Amino acid sequence: MTVERFDLAIIGAGPAGMAAALEARRHRLRTVVLDEQSAPGGQVWRNVEAVTTRRPQDLFVFGAEYADGFAFAQKFRNCGAEYRPGARVWQVEIATPDALPTEALQPPASLVLPSGSALDTGPDDDEVHVERRRTGADRHLYYTDARGAHHIAARHVLVATGAYERPMPVPGWTLPGVLTCGAAQVMLKTSAMVPAPQVVLVGSGPLVLLLAVQLLRAGVRPAAVVGTVPAGNYLRAAGRLWPALLAPGYLSKGLSLIGALRRSGVPRHAAATDLRIEGSARAEAVVFRSAGREHRIAAQTVLLHQGVVPNANLWQSLGLEHYWDAAQRCFRPVVDAWGNSTLAGILVAGDSAGIGGAEAALCAGELSGLSVAWQQRRIDTAERDRRAWLARRALKAHWSVRPFLDRLYLPPPAMRVPVDDDTVVCRCEEVTAGALRRLAVTGVHGPNQMKAFSRCGMGPCQGRLCGLTVTELIAATQRRSPSDVGCYRVRAPVLPVTVGEVADLDRPHRG
Repeated sequence: MTVERFDLAIIGAGPAGMAAALEARRHRLRTVVLDEQSAPGGQVWRNVEAVTTRRPQDLFVFGAEYADGFAFAQKFRNCGAEYRPGARVWQVEIATPDALPTEALQPPASLVLPSGSALDTGPDDDEVHVERRRTGADRHLYYTDARGAHHIAARHVLVATGAYERPMPVPGWTLPGVLTCGAAQVMLKTSAMVPAPQVVLVGSGPLVLLLAVQLLRAGVRPAAVVGTVPAGNYLRAAGRLWPALLAPGYLSKGLSLIGALRRSGVPRHAAATDLRIEGSARAEAVVFRSAGREHRIAAQTVLLHQGVVPNANLWQSLGLEHYWDAAQRCFRPVVDAWGNSTLAGILVAGDSAGIGGAEAALCAGELSGLSVAWQQRRIDTAERDRRAWLARRALKAHWSVRPFLDRLYLPPPAMRVPVDDDTVVCRCEEVTAGALRRLAVTGVHGPNQMKAFSRCGMGPCQGRLCGLTVTELIAATQRRSPSDVGCYRVRAPVLPVTVGEVADLDRPHRG
């Protein structure tokens, strides 16, 4: 088999991936972009080209920011990068891994981004930085599309796989008729499908408000919106309100959505606790406590959401150094301000490196593209820094709202770790919270040992739906920090792949 070689391979065609490709092509890097979806845009701009050209009347439903994605997607298609949609990357392999010590990524005191943002590095240590990163080894990528399995090689790999919704393991969440808000939005964008009239949105985060308003615009009136933000979160977030005002448009957009929802008259309930979904063969009602009394709302469809977390499995399979972000309650890779990880030639950008939103991802992708061009000697340090100035400034502004949002929408512990022992945590293997808690009490000290005793995390999702819950459950039971407990050890393939696909690959001799 002839192996195609590229200067840069980008995994993900969302905002970060597209922005990185555009920047890389400006500097004549041979670039390939691999993405699972059938069209560019990621989750935020999913199907924007088809909606714009075939269903333009629906642009009103999704708003102006969604419509802006069309021009960017077209620009990406015309930039000269090799774009391969429908490509499921299931392994990235490095022939001779060249790890970079974590201490090399520590930022100088004079150049630190807002709390929760990527680690920064200044221009003073750039030359040392690139010497440590220089390596002749290719990074090998294996992926499957409609034509079969493929093998390519690249000097640098950018992981821009975005985010997915944080699991919300409450009683009844596995019943038919219970979906996530993200899933409902995907169906709305891709197929113009809307949920049954008796739909209840439950949870916290900007997407709950956004989807409720989008459903109203699409002609579906939710039966209720049940918020789970604890009252104390508003007080804790108030101290971060002033920096958030510097972020362009975020708070005004949120207030606009709240106003639209209030004017619609859709019933809203705040600070809900003791949440459960009732039903026999399918979801029939949402039950919770709010304002001092119990409520029961009939529902045919229940949409859950409590924020998003990095899609980490691919970069975790590479063994990148990572840390527990207490504000976002998730694991994040250690990266510098350009997206460079602790493994030479591997970069992570956008929400897969930490939740910052689409605008921040565009900036991060641009910076990663510039870094690769610089490391491959297509531009010098002065040009790189000159081109990066606006993106770095914008990224700092977009990140300034995150401390406020992270504190406001931090899900309460009972929504992250089930109190009820009968609630399923691992949907693939049907392992309950009670079974995991009993193992934690007996001394099972981490997710990987828990996997061996319970099969939790061994299913097709490879821990995406249970990993964070398992970490926090062990931490709470044993009174340890999630950082100390750790996460699943993810190995390739990171997506389901058939034996036939693997067998078809004629891997070249690596020497």
